Amino acid sequence: MTTRATHSSALVWLFVAALGCGGGDAAHGAPSSAGAASGSSAAAGSATAAPSAPSATAQASATQAPEDPDAPFEVIDLHVDTPYEVHMKNRPVSLPEGHATPDALRAGHYVGIVYPLYIADYMNHDHPRVADAEALLGTIDRILSAHPDLLHREGADSAAPVTAYLSIEGGGAFAEDVTAIDRFIARGVRLVGLVHAHDSPLATSATGKDRKRGLSDKGKELGRRVYAAGALVDVSHMSDASFEDVVPLAKAAGAPIVATHSNARALAKHKRNLTDAQLRAIAASGGVAGLNFHGPYLRTTGKAKLADVVAHAKHMIEVAGIEHVAIGSDFDGGNPPKGLGDASKLPDLAQALLAAGLSRSDVRQIFSGNARRVLGWKPAAAPR
Repeated sequence: MTTRATHSSALVWLFVAALGCGGGDAAHGAPSSAGAASGSSAAAGSATAAPSAPSATAQASATQAPEDPDAPFEVIDLHVDTPYEVHMKNRPVSLPEGHATPDALRAGHYVGIVYPLYIADYMNHDHPRVADAEALLGTIDRILSAHPDLLHREGADSAAPVTAYLSIEGGGAFAEDVTAIDRFIARGVRLVGLVHAHDSPLATSATGKDRKRGLSDKGKELGRRVYAAGALVDVSHMSDASFEDVVPLAKAAGAPIVATHSNARALAKHKRNLTDAQLRAIAASGGVAGLNFHGPYLRTTGKAKLADVVAHAKHMIEVAGIEHVAIGSDFDGGNPPKGLGDASKLPDLAQALLAAGLSRSDVRQIFSGNARRVLGWKPAAAPR
């Protein structure tokens, strides 16, 4: 969800030192070889060097049969704000309009979509509550019930083609009771953002007033609880200082760092975007950054174009590695560029990435493989 209403290069050392480049159990979100390589190059002082060591995924794909050139590129999108439109702006649950209508999802070959419970800062006279999250969850249930032939909740026994995952955007409401997050994770929430457009009692926002302060003690408590329950902290919307504070929490949990919908600050100098140091930290953790299609996050001046999305993808791949870039469109929450106006246009983005030199395997990783990996993360079993 876009807003409705820098550190120096020393961060590279801080993030990579905190996360390390060691191995681990990939099934539990430990750094991939691509992420480890990018972390090593950062320590050597390279600002944009691509990972040098081939990942296990890349090695495996090299032995597979050639891909069908006519097979569609399936999409898992880490951030689509349709529930906000239904809950707060009275869009019908039939979804007749917007960026992510049923027809658009089918035409875009969507197989997964993350629906956020966007707990707006302005709810209840600027005092959002956990009850607001409950109401939003009810709205998502209504959307899913209205489209049983298209959408199914994660884990449900259904032939519907699109898996609906859940996230929380703007988790400041949970400051009133951090233990309440447990029941939302138990009901399917996979990603939890602690802050949105304004500073919350849990964290400071990229667009807030106090970007020097990071996570509060309660924010750190909630972050640890999120990881222990098997979900992930979403760093999109966080200030640089809040991002910094997430790094050791993720490392302690062996968890990937995820920015569901953020681009590269090196190309568009918006505070919502990620620095190269942050991209390397995400890679070193085995995490992902989701390409955001909102125009102001794609270019600082002028109207954004499809080519700007490609440019951000290439830069993020160069810095973090192919295994650490995904799709986080911000559809129904942002203003996408010309040529990428709704979910049906994802095949056009795929063709643009291919024309820019990416392989079909690369595009598949960005479009679904990397998101599937982090959404499937589970914490390591506690030692006996």
